[in-house]
Amino acid sequence: ILGALLNVGLIGLFPGEARASGIELRIGGMIPRADSILFADSVTLYTVQKDDFIGWFGGGEFTTNVHPNVELGIAVEGYARSIPTVYRDFVRPSGDEIAQTLRLELLPVSAIMRFMPAGRYRKVTPYVGGGISAIFWKYEEYGDFIDFDRKGLPVTFDSFESTGTEFGPMANAGLRYRLNENLQITADYRYFWGKDRMDGDFAPNEIDVSGGAFTLGFRLAF
Repeated sequence: ILGALLNVGLIGLFPGEARASGIELRIGGMIPRADSILFADSVTLYTVQKDDFIGWFGGGEFTTNVHPNVELGIAVEGYARSIPTVYRDFVRPSGDEIAQTLRLELLPVSAIMRFMPAGRYRKVTPYVGGGISAIFWKYEEYGDFIDFDRKGLPVTFDSFESTGTEFGPMANAGLRYRLNENLQITADYRYFWGKDRMDGDFAPNEIDVSGGAFTLGFRLAF
């Protein structure tokens, strides 16, 4: 909503010949920062490392040029990663591992203002920018867990979940290579910042939804 209002408001300030639009699709990877007690506890308790949360990232973006050197964009992207783990220091009486799965999902919706110092008609077009993202997130753990509050430490199947939305800044930089008048190849990097208080089964933990994403894609201008 913020991005749409920004687009509508600023487009009217510039002449029609300065404006052009585009749609971009891209795919790559994301490295979540995972800098909160939730992830630190997971690394201590389970056979998982922060690097294990690196996963696929991709999405699409609609852009509108409001000046030969300035464009506005609305991006919807997604990341999800499921990690099978076991307890580091505990096994069943039989000696078998106690297995569970950790899953993190992120859906950033971003309003971006982007500056192209060389203009948008070059063969190679670098850009920098930034904006605001609403990051819809979901964190789950499901599988077999030890009940540390009960005598004998029984193991039972269970599932735990928490969801939320965090608003935060994002930064963006990249390159576009023009194949023809309407089609470009893109290489894009963006970084999101945000931490949110968890509810549900993980309250009152804090989850870090920050991270950097690099993607390659195609942009169609019209």
